Parts: sequence; structure tokens; C-alpha cells
Amino acid sequence: MEERRNLNQDDVLELVGKFPLEPLFNGVYITVNKLEQDGNLVLSDNILSDVQYAVAVGPTAQVQAGQKVLIDIEKMMVPVKQESTNSYETVMQVKVDLVEVNGDVFALVTDRVIKAKDNR
Repeated sequence: MEERRNLNQDDVLELVGKFPLEPLFNGVYITVNKLEQDGNLVLSDNILSDVQYAVAVGPTAQVQAGQKVLIDIEKMMVPVKQESTNSYETVMQVKVDLVEVNGDVFALVTDRVIKAKDNR
């Protein structure tokens, strides 16, 4: 299995300007960083971090490329059909449009799933 890495702001700033994809309208390509425990990347948990970086933005998006953003993961969740003994149980899963560029994975989202610009 290929090891995936979290991208930091320096990595993203190197990509800005030469990222080969340009989203339309309010689309934003963001990193797909996972939550880290004790500074180590946890791949087995598949837990998406709510802190991401905008890599490329569409002309009407409300964020800038290279900016750290907070995303609303709940807005990205969709119900998943699953065989279960409890017919009232709903299983939710994050749904994103993924693309791989130069070995790194990015997601195309709209700016409506971005809660805030993180200037910290």
C-alpha cells in the first residue's frame, strides 16, 4: 500500500499556481489530510480532518488558493445503503470527488462546505 502523507501549508504554496486543474464557479480543490494522533498519520482509521488547505479555487469561490480552511464534514455526508438487522439505522459516509495529482490526492468541493477561513 502506498503511503499517503498530509500536506502542510508549505507543500500547498508550492502547488499554487502550477496546479493543473482549475475548478469552475465556486469549486475548490482541497487537500485530503487525515487526522493525526501524536503527530503520526493514521491511515487505517480513514478519518478526514476538518482542517484542510485550498489548492485551487474557482472564480466565484469565497476563499483563496493556499489558504487554510475549516470544512463542515457533516455537509459532505450522504446515507449509505447497508444490510442491517435494524431498519431504522442510517449509516452515513463522507462523499467527495477525488483526483490524484503527482501522487497526492485532492478533493473537489464547493465553497458551501467551507465553514471558515483559518488565519491562525
